[in-house]
Amino acid sequence: MPESRKKKVSRFARLRQWFENHIIQEAPEHYQICEFSCREFECSMGNWEKCEKRLRSTEESQERS
Repeated sequence: MPESRKKKVSRFARLRQWFENHIIQEAPEHYQICEFSCREFECSMGNWEKCEKRLRSTEESQERS
């Protein structure tokens, strides 16, 4: 591989690593259903507390533990 190509790959790898360390974060398990499987963009605290999807997901994750 040419030297210039290696430098580009190296820069891309460092940039990707920076994004993974600073921008991309794993969602806590109890929020994953909200982040990835819900159509709502924002919930009031009352709606979030009684959300059946979230409660069911929390129960399932506790059963697996």
